[in-house]
Amino acid sequence: MEAPHSREELRAEVRSDQPGNRIFRQYYTENDFVLSPEGILKGLSAVVCIVASVLFLSGGTCPGAPTLVTSAVTVALCSSALCAVLYAAVVLDLPLYAPQLYLFTDIILSSVVGVLLLIMAVLTMTMCDMNNAISYVHGPLGILNAGMIIGSAVFTYMSVMQLWDASHEPYEPPRPPPIEQDV
Repeated sequence: MEAPHSREELRAEVRSDQPGNRIFRQYYTENDFVLSPEGILKGLSAVVCIVASVLFLSGGTCPGAPTLVTSAVTVALCSSALCAVLYAAVVLDLPLYAPQLYLFTDIILSSVVGVLLLIMAVLTMTMCDMNNAISYVHGPLGILNAGMIIGSAVFTYMSVMQLWDASHEPYEPPRPPPIEQDV
């Protein structure tokens, strides 16, 4: 079995790789993900999803939709687990082996999870009783979670596209030849 590549070997491959993969790999090697806005949002959203699910279990009642409580908790816990896995993958340098696949997976899964959390928050705010102080927290906390997860996907996309744009020369259409005029 081969020894895993060191970070220096992967950085050397960045220079010799295809332009697209090189840019995506450069994003994951040169940025400190833990301190970047994407990493902070992803880590915070994992923690806030767990807090939301605990709060929902401790004080959530929905007489209008009895299965909504278990659904909201399941979505929040799955979202938290997914954010933690995506975060851990970057910390362990797994995107360096397939940077384009990881980038698209991160953006797509984060967007889908954000939309699911937003739907659950709206359903919670419309169908559940607001009979105690904890009941008022579920909906806004779900919207905050959705915003953080979708925000991390947008930050990731914007950061990679800035690298992409910086590495490519701007396109200028060919100019037509000058028209000769008789004097």
